[in-house]
Amino acid sequence: MTKIVITVGPNTSTPESWRQIIDSGADAFRFPASKFGVDVLTDQAWSVAKEADGLGAKLDLLLDLPGSKTRLTNDNGFPLDPQRPVRVAFSPEEADPRLDPPRLGISGGGLDEVAVGDVLVTGDGEEALAVEAVADDHCIARPLTSGELGRRRGVTVSGRSNASESLTAGDREGLETLGAAPFTGVIVSFVESAKTVREVKESLARSFGNRPPPAVIAKVETAAGIGAIQEILDESDGVLLGRGDLLLDVGPIEFYDACRSVLKAADKQGVPAIVGTQLLVSLSNTWLPNRSELAYVSHLIEKRVHGLMLSTETTVGKHPTRTVAMLSSLIERYGAESGRLPLFRAS
Repeated sequence: MTKIVITVGPNTSTPESWRQIIDSGADAFRFPASKFGVDVLTDQAWSVAKEADGLGAKLDLLLDLPGSKTRLTNDNGFPLDPQRPVRVAFSPEEADPRLDPPRLGISGGGLDEVAVGDVLVTGDGEEALAVEAVADDHCIARPLTSGELGRRRGVTVSGRSNASESLTAGDREGLETLGAAPFTGVIVSFVESAKTVREVKESLARSFGNRPPPAVIAKVETAAGIGAIQEILDESDGVLLGRGDLLLDVGPIEFYDACRSVLKAADKQGVPAIVGTQLLVSLSNTWLPNRSELAYVSHLIEKRVHGLMLSTETTVGKHPTRTVAMLSSLIERYGAESGRLPLFRAS
């Protein structure tokens, strides 16, 4: 049966919210380390585990290591207005929408080769800015959309390959400290070779000693990762299809084929596959989900995908519990016992 993976965020950060989410059908909690340290997430995972034990529920607790990704520096919402070009510094300068022009910085590098005419795309493609001028340490970009940038969104150059470093120094340091953590799985971002998976497994083996280490889930989200999918599957305990960054890397026309190739390869090899994200994101603001979301999610369930991962729906969405309940009902209606092992947690 397809499992539900929820991402912990502001709207799912209290024991009451965890209990409601678990009661609604969640099978796994994902803790993203892109905005918080591994030590903070470990404490939170222990708290979630305690609530799950009280309910008699067995949860997978998944730590998501972010890898290297270019991110904007705004700690709060940042308004975009096509009438107001934005100064984007190529360094981690503090964001300030009150300046003229408004200012954003970046962390992680990666924009120093932009050119006039390039389009900067943020998040999973929600907002975009067109580069109008370039200097040594910044560019001036005009918003092509009206909206509000979420906190520390990723930013990429449209049409350019966005391959990133799978493991940063921070990721490696975090792996060495997991020996006393409750995580049952570690998600590794931007995996493009089996070598990365082996390195993570070796690090976890050192941390856990004689105890079984967490499963290693390779997040495939670039064209290079797609090209190496077979060797990645050979080494991984599971694979996460990271559709957001994959769309930015391969473009909208190649996107479906890229997704299909990962799922077909995983199914053929019997490796658990999770699909994320923005699966029922319309429920964050509407009463009923979009028809296209309903159709695709039901299709994935019918195809016996191992896991479906919610992100925006449970981090900042207005109705996280109702969204999980809706997904649980769809799984009950269209799912079938696959005869495979549970997602990652040992029974």
